[in-house]
Amino acid sequence: MNLPYDAIILGAGAAGLMCAMEAGKRGRRVLLLERADRIGKKILISGGGRCNFTNLHAGPEHFVSSNVHFAKSALARYTPADFVRLGETDRIAYHEKKLGQLFCDRSAQEITNMLEQECRDAGVEIQLNTKVGEV
Repeated sequence: MNLPYDAIILGAGAAGLMCAMEAGKRGRRVLLLERADRIGKKILISGGGRCNFTNLHAGPEHFVSSNVHFAKSALARYTPADFVRLGETDRIAYHEKKLGQLFCDRSAQEITNMLEQECRDAGVEIQLNTKVGEV
């Protein structure tokens, strides 16, 4: 059986967008489903509309996990510095508030725009206003 997608991701929030983007960049055929009428709604309100998009100190030693090796592996594969570089490539101005918290200088909309464009560039199909009955 030849299915049209390698992965179907439910939810176009921060995690769903990042997952779709990375899978698409790896050549996977990805469908991203979102029940709302736009992507990243919570991103837009985070940080008072400025989006606290990463923390420079988000290392594995700051995570509680029953599998310490998983946290180390996952966080080593995509670091806060990787996301900062992505934002800098898109010319998103940012500043550090305190304790490594990075916020957009202008608007969280810049982050959602960047993630949406990265997904589209990676060939991800995004469907909005889509309710999933069961998995």
